[in-house]
Amino acid sequence: MPCFRAADGVEISYRCWEQDSALPLVLLHHGFVASGRTNWEAPGIVRKLTEAGRRVATIDARGHGSSGKPHDPASYGEDRMAEDVSTLLDVLDEPAVDLVGYSMGAVVAVLTAVRDRRVRRLVVAGVGASVVELGGVDTRVLPAGALRRVLEADDPASVADSPAASFRAFADAIGGDRVALAAHAAA
Repeated sequence: MPCFRAADGVEISYRCWEQDSALPLVLLHHGFVASGRTNWEAPGIVRKLTEAGRRVATIDARGHGSSGKPHDPASYGEDRMAEDVSTLLDVLDEPAVDLVGYSMGAVVAVLTAVRDRRVRRLVVAGVGASVVELGGVDTRVLPAGALRRVLEADDPASVADSPAASFRAFADAIGGDRVALAAHAAA
């Protein structure tokens, strides 16, 4: 996968499906633990968009997929990920983008749209009004500390009754770097 180096040195991976189209690029940003492949390619969303004549790109957020996985919480946060999206648009020399985000990616997409005038259209899913009300991830339902503990636990059975257990199971199933994901949760 192609990648670029973010301002803080973290490598960010992305993938593009090019075609002859005058329409802006559709950029897809995945949810927590996932990647462009698991959220957008595997379920066939990229295929459907390209069949509809759209140019498409996916980005693997820092700590996810093929991107760099620092273990320092200072390397994370949705604000940094929004900067990564804008940097990708610079790298691709895109004057406009239709930005789609799911869950964590929806938070990143909203933050990007607020700051980057190249966002022509914004589609968010898997997130509630709290993104606007709280200015980011809603930790009232799933506190970051609980998520971090689940990801850092040596024995998944010891945290099986946590509301965050599904994130641990997903990370284990796809080979996610749980230390990097816990650092993200701590950010």
